[in-house]
Amino acid sequence: MTSAPLFRRASLALAAFTLACGDSTGPRTTLTDEQVTDLLEAMSSVASIGALPGTSMAVISASQTVDCPNGGSASLSSSVNENQAAGTATIQVIQGFSGCRATSKKGRIWTFDGDPNVVTNISVSYNQTTGAFSLTGSQVGGVRFASDLGSGSCRIDLSFTLSGDASSIAGMLSGTACGHNIEQSISVTQ
Repeated sequence: MTSAPLFRRASLALAAFTLACGDSTGPRTTLTDEQVTDLLEAMSSVASIGALPGTSMAVISASQTVDCPNGGSASLSSSVNENQAAGTATIQVIQGFSGCRATSKKGRIWTFDGDPNVVTNISVSYNQTTGAFSLTGSQVGGVRFASDLGSGSCRIDLSFTLSGDASSIAGMLSGTACGHNIEQSISVTQ
């Protein structure tokens, strides 16, 4: 198992968790659950532009700035330190935005700026033979946003755990995001 598939799995689980965000702490706009989902969906479309391919290297550091779909830019700085023999890895991803404009599936254009950025730290242990893994992490930071709904900012301070194998995933998320206290669990069986 390489870090990239594991990171994609963790990102999908985190995205599912954060759908509970409901309003912003910004000065002009309170977003509904559906609008925050729309915002996160547009943000994730930008995050996938700079995704790192899978690799078996022990230490990987990368920085990239990409053009956003509708103008502006997004930056991604990541570091992966993996010990395949021990079945462990640590991952840090720092995302920043500068006038980054992205369109959600519903067609709404969102503009993102760093407040100052979003930092995700993940520690992983895994068994290459069985596919079992456990993960703990945090996501801290903030983003400013604007759309036809208005503008505001979203502070993020989340902790999460995730564990599973090739056929199931279970996890917990707690903390605050976009002015909401969040306590969620997820369980998926294939």
